[in-house]
Amino acid sequence: MNRADKKLLTRQRIMESAVELFEERGFVSTSVQQITDRAEVAKGTFFNYFASKEDMILELESDTMIQVIGKRLGSEGPFLAQLFEGMLDYARKYPMYKSTTRAVLQGMFGSAKIGDVQRKRSTQFIDYLVPLIKRAQENGEVDKELSAEQIARTAVEAHYGVLMIWSLDLDDTPLLERMNSVYTTFIEGIRCREQRP
Repeated sequence: MNRADKKLLTRQRIMESAVELFEERGFVSTSVQQITDRAEVAKGTFFNYFASKEDMILELESDTMIQVIGKRLGSEGPFLAQLFEGMLDYARKYPMYKSTTRAVLQGMFGSAKIGDVQRKRSTQFIDYLVPLIKRAQENGEVDKELSAEQIARTAVEAHYGVLMIWSLDLDDTPLLERMNSVYTTFIEGIRCREQRP
């Protein structure tokens, strides 16, 4: 095994150990020392890969909604179909582990840094969606009676709501199935009345 492979494995071991501890103890109650003890590396090794546990959590959810969903929204076809498929693409790409999701959500509420980054990402996505929604309203695809800003905010709120409920282990419904259900309802709710079945 070469040096690059060893570094990659060490980094992965640190991240896996952190996720296990976040699941067991919670994000706030887990220290870097506990993470490195679990990963069987020196504490300083952690900082070769991450500036802080907050930075590590942010890296667990490094793909922004704009990066993933934007690929769909730039393609040919109706806006609502692109938005729906883009949101499902994001759910498919999102780490499908409840423990990771809980750690990210705990980090958002327990760390000002993570919360600020997530708020910024959400605001950027809302700002990205608004002109696209307005264009879809002008094209008669999205109901003009609704505020484009509110539609964009609701899309983001629905996303985080689904993640939160799914991560609470209320039942065994897979994340993708939950996202599909919520966004089907959301899309039908914003569709122009003349285009509703």
